Amino acid sequence: MKEGSWAVHSRFTYMVATELLVLGVLNVICILSIVSLGLWMRIELANMLDLLDERLALALKSTIDRLMEGGMGEFEPPNPIQGAIAQLIQGMAAQKMNTIDAVVSNRGDNGQFMTAEET
Repeated sequence: MKEGSWAVHSRFTYMVATELLVLGVLNVICILSIVSLGLWMRIELANMLDLLDERLALALKSTIDRLMEGGMGEFEPPNPIQGAIAQLIQGMAAQKMNTIDAVVSNRGDNGQFMTAEET
């Protein structure tokens, strides 16, 4: 009885070892495919960024060339009312920049600042 059980056990051990070998090979193939996919994606991303950089540079160059040649059209001069409002806002901003709102805080006998209610 022990011989029969030993034969069955060794047959199953051989099958498990074969399955583990197949799974190991498949894992190695999976890891290699993931690494190769990552490298391919990195190369494609670098190529696409270079292409995007070229296209963006060409678009900026053509826009600046059109601006320099006057091909974009004339700009409308500002309305006199808009100019007056802009000067008003600039004057208010300059006045605010030069004005400091100072608050005098009184001190008590012990040297600490006093609240508004204490004064």
